[in-house]
Amino acid sequence: MLTTLLVAATLFGTDPSIVFSQERVPSFPPSMAFSDQSPLTPGTSAQSAATGSDSRLILVGCQSLPAGQCCVTDPRAMSIGVCDQTSAGMLVRGQNVSDDPRYSQTSRLNESIWEDPYIKQLLDELNPFAPLQFQNLMNYYDPFGIQMGTGTFGQQGYRLGWSTYNEISVLPATQAFGTAGNMKVTQWNSNARYSTVLQPGVLFNGTFWFDARWWDGPSGVALPGQVDQFSTDLELGFFDQGPWSGQIAFHPQIVETYEAKLDRNAFNFDGRAVATYKASPQWSFVGGVAVWDRVNTLIIPHVGAVWTPNNRWEVRALFPKSRVSYFLGNWRNADFWAYGQYEYTAEAWQSIISPPSMAATSDRIQITDQRLTAGLRWDKGRYIYFTEAGYVFDRHVKFAGAAPSYDLGNTAIISVGFRY
Repeated sequence: MLTTLLVAATLFGTDPSIVFSQERVPSFPPSMAFSDQSPLTPGTSAQSAATGSDSRLILVGCQSLPAGQCCVTDPRAMSIGVCDQTSAGMLVRGQNVSDDPRYSQTSRLNESIWEDPYIKQLLDELNPFAPLQFQNLMNYYDPFGIQMGTGTFGQQGYRLGWSTYNEISVLPATQAFGTAGNMKVTQWNSNARYSTVLQPGVLFNGTFWFDARWWDGPSGVALPGQVDQFSTDLELGFFDQGPWSGQIAFHPQIVETYEAKLDRNAFNFDGRAVATYKASPQWSFVGGVAVWDRVNTLIIPHVGAVWTPNNRWEVRALFPKSRVSYFLGNWRNADFWAYGQYEYTAEAWQSIISPPSMAATSDRIQITDQRLTAGLRWDKGRYIYFTEAGYVFDRHVKFAGAAPSYDLGNTAIISVGFRY
């Protein structure tokens, strides 16, 4: 058993604290002691055995000798440990193998990176299987965010730390008007967000987005099959113990197709400023504006009211995104919500267009629509899952270049997603 422990500890390392504590180290016959190292004698220097943060358990071969006369050695590093005799038994401390010149600086650097508290926090919070309790900021409310304000979990504050979001949607093919053929859209939206309080009353949200769109058709315009978005949303939230809170944000985006080099058509630069006034526990009022950099520069008001009459209802009568939620109850330690949503969307992407009898050129495509959806969401605190279905209408496609604009017929939308 001792051999198994020593070999395992040698391979996987140990804490620099005491290896064997309050137990006598089993003795070995003289023939089993390591013959290539002389036993320590009283007064021999043991500086090479200083402990540190990069410790490994060393192999031990000791005889039942008086204090200080014990052989402790690691044949790989040729290092000597420390033996102390106490009234309760012999204590053997771990040897810091980084004292060995063959233990590289790179190895110590790699270990220090994985022990960094921010790296460990990132890995734990992005790991859906990690037993982690997340933190909430109770006095900050994002009227366009994902959190809900009621239910059996009580008022949900703004989640701090790392979180992720993934959603996939399908819009079945419908007829194009103004060009030939039909068009089907499949979309994937995902992000990783880090939220932290910079100082009292100031919240920072950094969100990295990766979105993808797969276009099938129409036959009258040779659109790329896939376009992707890489973007970073940088937001400062402001709050105090009073009724006011707000946010300002800058959202630069790369919206490109792999068929062309990056040019002006591949960049969007969005920004927003929104304020919320909580007039009472039931009523909040929202006012603000966003600038969306598309084929046209769109000035989008962010206005409306939030009404939470009790623990079951939450009504967000807002533009460009509204939601009415009803708490169904708690089942198997999860809050279940039914909800309906309205949303106005406007996207712009770099695209390669091949008009008839013309060479392919880089262009910019803008797609706008309005959406009505109904969904079911189950919230387990750290984990949120949802599924939605609905109707998409008022669909318009516009180009910055010579390609003719066209419209799309109304269609359905089906979405599933999760957050943790």
